[in-house]
Amino acid sequence: MREREMIEREIYRAREDLEDSLADLKHTVKEKLDVRARARVAVAKGKQAAQQALETGKTRAVDVYAQAKERPALVGAIAGGVVAVGALVYIGRRRDWW
Repeated sequence: MREREMIEREIYRAREDLEDSLADLKHTVKEKLDVRARARVAVAKGKQAAQQALETGKTRAVDVYAQAKERPALVGAIAGGVVAVGALVYIGRRRDWW
């Protein structure tokens, strides 16, 4: 009789453990497969990354503009050089130099 009670207790404990494990597994699977929540997180991270990139680009553009404003002769020389090289390449291509 005692052995039967021990076996019943062990079966009861095993059933409880199995039910707890199954509940944990269901929760984990539901969490992993919650596509809508994962998509929301991905969109939020993407928005945040885009906003940071925009702020960084804006800051850099303002810095470059400020530096260019301090040295107008240098900016003019660079722009003139770019135009001269462009004209040279255009003329060279038209006259079959290259």
